[in-house]
Amino acid sequence: MSDDCPSIRQSIESFIRIVETPDMTPEARLEALPISLDGLASSVHRAKFTFDDRELPDAPREDHKATRALVSAHFPTLGYYNLADPTTREIGAATILVGDGIDDIADIYADLKEALWCWDNASVEDSLWHFTNSFGYHWGLHLRSLQYYLHVLASGIDEVPSNKSLERTREG
Repeated sequence: MSDDCPSIRQSIESFIRIVETPDMTPEARLEALPISLDGLASSVHRAKFTFDDRELPDAPREDHKATRALVSAHFPTLGYYNLADPTTREIGAATILVGDGIDDIADIYADLKEALWCWDNASVEDSLWHFTNSFGYHWGLHLRSLQYYLHVLASGIDEVPSNKSLERTREG
């Protein structure tokens, strides 16, 4: 098992607090979110465990509608954004998909709540398996897409009318 278990759990709980805490302003949440996402990404890489093959209980599923309503209320300025598909093939000829910052947060939240439930009700190894496995096939893509979206919003790069203007900004 990973020696970093306390910090991994802390990164999970930090994200959940940002989503759930009722008395944070939307601005404070948005400011804390990128730091929390970075912590989660780092934690996944530090998570080491031995697969627990015992018969363990399944975590309850989160109510997606209620989660989405909570996230929408707590992150009112987030919305849709563009994503290229495919990312690594057909370079220059990709189609544009629409990402959703609210859905990204809701999906990450649901997967992390499951991992935390396993931590408390099954085993730490089971929790770390859920944490890393669901990162690989689900919430990791949401996390990385959301990080990019938040970076673009914070940098204001979409405010630049064209690439030529961006080049001029870099040059001088």
